[in-house]
Amino acid sequence: MKEKKIIKTDEKTTIADVSKVAGVSKTTISRYLNGKYQYMSLETKERIEQVIEDLNYRPNFLARNLKSKKSGLIGVIVSDIKNYVMPLLIEGIMSHFIPLGYQVIVSSSGENPKKEVEYVNSMIDRQVEGLIVNTSGSNDNFLKSQTIPLVLADRTIIGNSIGTVTTNNNEITKETTKMLYEKGFTKVALFLKDVTKSDVRNKRYKAFLEEAQNKGLHSEHIFSLEEGAESYKKELLSLLNKKSVCEKLAIFAAEPVSLLHLLEAMQELNLEAPRDLGILGYDDLVWTRLIWGGISVVSQPFYEVGRESAKLLLDKINDEKNIVDYQELKSKLILRNSTLLS
Repeated sequence: MKEKKIIKTDEKTTIADVSKVAGVSKTTISRYLNGKYQYMSLETKERIEQVIEDLNYRPNFLARNLKSKKSGLIGVIVSDIKNYVMPLLIEGIMSHFIPLGYQVIVSSSGENPKKEVEYVNSMIDRQVEGLIVNTSGSNDNFLKSQTIPLVLADRTIIGNSIGTVTTNNNEITKETTKMLYEKGFTKVALFLKDVTKSDVRNKRYKAFLEEAQNKGLHSEHIFSLEEGAESYKKELLSLLNKKSVCEKLAIFAAEPVSLLHLLEAMQELNLEAPRDLGILGYDDLVWTRLIWGGISVVSQPFYEVGRESAKLLLDKINDEKNIVDYQELKSKLILRNSTLLS
């Protein structure tokens, strides 16, 4: 095997050094640093990446940005930083932009539409080159009116007229609903917050209804719940009081916050899964594996959603052609003890 030749200099490594060792032109190195991978083979991309690591090359992004009159800033606005999956989304975004020398500014709207508008305007004032927004769901027209490169991550808007990376909410919700009935549950309830405030929630709600109706399933219950365990406890008690002895009840909590409030309500009522009812939630969080031998979940690829959102935004910033403006990444169903019937 031919030994890899590495150039070491006493001075700071330059783009010319990287070009020489990698055996490609400085233009190709520049394309790599700007994320324009479509102009090179996978082998070339990996070779440049390895040479940059070996030489500990750190590009002078300040000089490059001054020359190109670009800020090197990317804005990210999430709907709620307290949401357990948001760190994965942000990590995926940063994993793509940071190695390319961009700085990522993150803000959380706290599900407040007014704050979301303020943060978008504030980041534009800071001259970010592009925005990734995990929207609160109430600013569709405002977001559509933006001229800056913008991508929606996870949450969609009606019409999907903005570049979007999300998951297959319709398909996985139907698959999950069908599975619960096939497992032997005779009554399935969907627990979800206000579906009018989120296109993603609305898609899950409609998919649940459609699957139940198309398959001739019966006794489905749908709730649009206010936040907090008390509301969930009230609806849960109502379901249990209506349930006959022979009926098998399962609840599909179609977002992490809904699952958490449901578990709080169950604890107060001294209920367990699958002893008293079946439980299935959204997102494979660590604590879902620790309760009752594990809670069945729909696992969404949030890291990948973040990374693909970053790739799409960079394509928009670079004004690339033939961009795929809408992507649905596949979630998967993970079955555990909480949906096992004895």
